[in-house]
Amino acid sequence: MKSGPKSKAMYDRAAQSIPGGVSSNFRFWGEDATLVVKKGEGAYLYDQDDKRYVDYRLGFGPVVLGHAREEISNHITEAMKMGNCFAMTNEYEIRVAEKIKKMTGVDLVRMSNTGTEATMGAMRIARAFTGRDKILKFDGAYHGFHDYSLWNTYPPTTGVGYKNSPFLIPQGSGIPRSVGDLMYSLPFNNKEVLEKKLKERWQDIACIIIEPLLGNQASIMPQDGFLEFVREQCDKYGIVMIIDEVKTGFRIAPGGAQEYFGVKADIVTYAKCLGNGFPVAAIGGQKHIMGEVGPGKIPHGGTYGSNVVAMAAADKVLDLIAAGELDKVNAHGKKLRAGWKKILDAAGVPYVIQGPDAMPGIVFTEEPVCREYKHWADGDHDTYNAIIHKCIEKGVMPDYDSREPWFISSCHTDEDADFVLGVFEEAVKEVLS
Repeated sequence: MKSGPKSKAMYDRAAQSIPGGVSSNFRFWGEDATLVVKKGEGAYLYDQDDKRYVDYRLGFGPVVLGHAREEISNHITEAMKMGNCFAMTNEYEIRVAEKIKKMTGVDLVRMSNTGTEATMGAMRIARAFTGRDKILKFDGAYHGFHDYSLWNTYPPTTGVGYKNSPFLIPQGSGIPRSVGDLMYSLPFNNKEVLEKKLKERWQDIACIIIEPLLGNQASIMPQDGFLEFVREQCDKYGIVMIIDEVKTGFRIAPGGAQEYFGVKADIVTYAKCLGNGFPVAAIGGQKHIMGEVGPGKIPHGGTYGSNVVAMAAADKVLDLIAAGELDKVNAHGKKLRAGWKKILDAAGVPYVIQGPDAMPGIVFTEEPVCREYKHWADGDHDTYNAIIHKCIEKGVMPDYDSREPWFISSCHTDEDADFVLGVFEEAVKEVLS
């Protein structure tokens, strides 16, 4: 897979001023393959060579209502006339908080700028509220780019040790080992291991932070009442349950994973779809916890939090989602799933299609169900990635990394689905023949 000449020239220019030519490591596809975008419109992305792609990356998920959505752009343009950064409360901020409360059932909301900021703030709130320091997460879960998140996000399966006492492996250099002393990471969907750890160490644990589904492992779903079990254990031991909805919030249901799975968090984090691509995030939660955030109590802040542009974007996004836009998202996802099943069954390759219709994932595996990170990690990623490279070459763009699900927008059409499935079938035949 190679980028076109204009994209390549623009990338080479970028690499002279930006490390690796990208502002996030996850965007680097190789010196000859990293694309440079010209524009996005609806469900489509155009590179510098004017090649069009049906976009299922959607900026790693945020653009649930499509690129350059006119209603959102117009709303922001009007809001900008009042200015943007006041570092004071504004009316759009109040409206967004009220809508989040109504749609998700949280009691109080604080605004941030990114999912990383939101999860970092949520962890601090949990520590302050409980008076405990340690954080428990799950293998394969990604909670942002701060030091308390980047443990066992993508570890070698031979390096994490026994499931009852797994090792902690940082994602890369620059993450202090001392931070690992404040972390636990356990296999997802394993009640037995979680219960054992909590019996032994509950008095140290401030919070369990959990993606309701593993959005960085092709949307591995919770099994056998696992989320309900986590909720029960948190109640039993006085541990704060943080549901990280940075990927699922305002995507898989208007009320996010709490609505979809019927489990209520103590604290919940939102970002991505809340702004449809604009940088906005929120921390919501129950009043007895969130009410402790404030001067002289639990610190939280940021110069750009609740800026007018971000709040105006979220204001219109929430209106559109409340009006039923996710119905289109789910319908398109259902059509893709049915088509993939038919194609992969005919190809005779072992596979699992998993996750909600709004963000389904495909894993080539002998496992009947992917329950945890190891099941995904042991899959045939070389074959999947080869198929995806072919798809991108032919104008269909999910992420090339098999960890990412396919993100659906409300702008994707039935015609797009027919084209995408045709391309996917061609790619499968070319790779497997």
